[in-house]
Amino acid sequence: MVKSRTKDAILQRHVVNDLLLAPTLMPIGSTPKDISADQPTMPLDPAIVDYVNERLQAGETHYVPVPGMPALRQALADHMQATGFSGIETANVLVTAGMQEARFLSIQTLGNLLGPVALPEVVHPGARKALGIRPLEATYPLPTEREAGFLPTIDGIGEALESGAKVLFLESPVRLTGAAFAAAAVAEIARLAVQYEAAVIWDQGMAPWVDGYRSIWHEPGMDEQAVLVGEAFPGVGLEPLYIGCIASNPDWCNKITRDKQAISICTSTIDQLCAIKVAELFPELHDAQYQTLAPLHQQAVEGLNGKRLVGDSVNLVAVELSEIMTAPTLRRNGLGFADGADFGVRGVIRLSVTPDNAIADALQLLN
Repeated sequence: MVKSRTKDAILQRHVVNDLLLAPTLMPIGSTPKDISADQPTMPLDPAIVDYVNERLQAGETHYVPVPGMPALRQALADHMQATGFSGIETANVLVTAGMQEARFLSIQTLGNLLGPVALPEVVHPGARKALGIRPLEATYPLPTEREAGFLPTIDGIGEALESGAKVLFLESPVRLTGAAFAAAAVAEIARLAVQYEAAVIWDQGMAPWVDGYRSIWHEPGMDEQAVLVGEAFPGVGLEPLYIGCIASNPDWCNKITRDKQAISICTSTIDQLCAIKVAELFPELHDAQYQTLAPLHQQAVEGLNGKRLVGDSVNLVAVELSEIMTAPTLRRNGLGFADGADFGVRGVIRLSVTPDNAIADALQLLN
């Protein structure tokens, strides 16, 4: 067999690219005791399955448009409008194949369009992997504060922008701890972005689990400089179907769509039909899910006896490990968790709060 120099070169470049070697985290647990996922989930409501069957029987079996089914884009825009995101219309919204594609498309498109990208030192590994797919200009690491749940510091953001960063990738809530920026911090980040004419990619996928959440989109002028990314209607059964979304100004949305058309595959008709029906049921389903998780989250916080890191979202807790509270203890008992080392910090793990309260077993072992 002829040996391919091109293939060898590509494989070698992959091996030496630390960003590409970042781990891929699953959107759902692999076992009943796996509490490592970002989002809680539940079985799809029977009404969703019935709706999809009706649409398929009616002949709605064609491929979806690159930016997503118009009805789904409209549903996402309506949902954002209803939850305080004024100015978002169908033209602002793009459906993606899950959260990871949303990271990839936003980082790569904006990085190529505007210039250097700055990532937090502690961030979901998918963001680093997305940054490494195609070479971009030099990036600027944003320092984070452990005491603030690993939110990037405002001073660090300002220094990165002053040093030449043109795209900020920020998580609020932080995917490791659930910590979210306070309103004053959000306003200051927006002010800095306007001052330095920088774009802000704002991962707000876990925002539905934070009471009183404040988004960058709410700040003056940021409807032109912010790109919102996240899962579509999280927590109610879409997680295994990989439905994500991006919202930005129409010009950037069109540019991202063109990149998507060239390099990725759309989610299936069936999956997007599911999401359309989910949009109708989401307010009620999400409220029930939130009301279930909030007291379980509070029990977990109290059970950790001060070992929990700062966080605002009710769907997870991050834990400081010690000689007594160890990760091997959890592994020996078959409990899955998200390792902080994958996010950029050792000595911390993340446990999901799920409706079946599997976290209670983990807390017993850790205590």
